[in-house]
Amino acid sequence: MQEDVAGIIDLQAIVWQDHFLKERNMRVPIMRRTARNMEYYMSKTPGGCFVALDGRKTVGSIVSHVWGHVGWFGPLEINPVCQGKGFGKALVAESVRFLRAMGCKTVGCETMAGSAYNIAFYNKLGFRSCGLSNVLYKRLGQVPPEALEVTGGITESIDTAGFRELWGRVQPGLDYSVELRSTVDKHLGKVWSLRAGNGNAHAIVHTYEMFEDSQNAILKLLVAGKGDGDAASALLERCELTAAAEGKTGMFVRTYDPTPPGLGWFFERGYELQGTSVRLILDGPDESGETIHVSCWSG
Repeated sequence: MQEDVAGIIDLQAIVWQDHFLKERNMRVPIMRRTARNMEYYMSKTPGGCFVALDGRKTVGSIVSHVWGHVGWFGPLEINPVCQGKGFGKALVAESVRFLRAMGCKTVGCETMAGSAYNIAFYNKLGFRSCGLSNVLYKRLGQVPPEALEVTGGITESIDTAGFRELWGRVQPGLDYSVELRSTVDKHLGKVWSLRAGNGNAHAIVHTYEMFEDSQNAILKLLVAGKGDGDAASALLERCELTAAAEGKTGMFVRTYDPTPPGLGWFFERGYELQGTSVRLILDGPDESGETIHVSCWSG
């Protein structure tokens, strides 16, 4: 798979340009993922990345993600000239086989809510639509030096033992250990933890370049107990300061409608809605409960 990275990056750039032109009638600059982004995917889920070849040419790719008993795939990308020829169906089948073999009880994905083609494709494969995932964005300001001092009990930590009970309240068997370890081992950003009333609230902010020339950070994960809005707010602010200190000018957040906090919570903190995806599940239960949970199935 490592030797396919350059071909996958080229493919993804073609697919996204085609998507914006067909779906939104927009001509956009080429968006290219960095090799570091693909290496992060491959290192955290060895054996879970697959390509489709037409001769020697890479015409499709898919990336699988394993979070304990929860498995999902994305991105799935097929060269526009090769769509409708079975490559996408074959890649999804291979990823689903892999995720089930890894012990995932829940298997699913997310796709653009405005793409009737994509939703119909997954429905035909047996996936059911469950809820909406929202893409939010906030422009970040300058950070005064005194703001960088870490206070309020927030620490850097990957104490997975202290987090597992919290994860289980979102979904039984959910395990974010691989995301915490990858963030630290690959120097992708920061993992922040805060002892709160209902357990160890924590957050991951990615400040590395997911796309070439990107000036944005990504809130990869934020989990806090029921009613721990103060803890969630403190961690979100710390992630924003971390991003701004790294020279990032904006923060992207993806959050899932069925779990708190709601969109209004982010609007109050200066975020704007940028887009919407729909979650589709093939196997197992979806997330539930009242645990504050900011995450998504998007690669």
